[in-house]
Amino acid sequence: MVDNKKWAEKLRANCGLSAEALEFALEELSESCYGDSLNSKKVIEELTKSCHFSEAELRKFVESVSKNCPIDIKKLHEEIVEAEGKKELAFAAIGRVRTPV
Repeated sequence: MVDNKKWAEKLRANCGLSAEALEFALEELSESCYGDSLNSKKVIEELTKSCHFSEAELRKFVESVSKNCPIDIKKLHEEIVEAEGKKELAFAAIGRVRTPV
């Protein structure tokens, strides 16, 4: 988990969100929907750097992902990249990558 703390501190310096919020998002995405840490980090980095999510928006996004499981985290990352910084498209990606049960 030391790696995750270092990652959160480094990202915090670039995006201005608290390390605690970033660690929370990472933990939730990694545990939700069978997400893995590497792809969860990519999702969070894209949301904070390209989409400029606030802490509240990041928390809302993560909660929405959790409620819409199962989700393919790799596809979610791809969709967020395609959103090209548009927050509304990043949120809409959740519904597009939801895996039918």
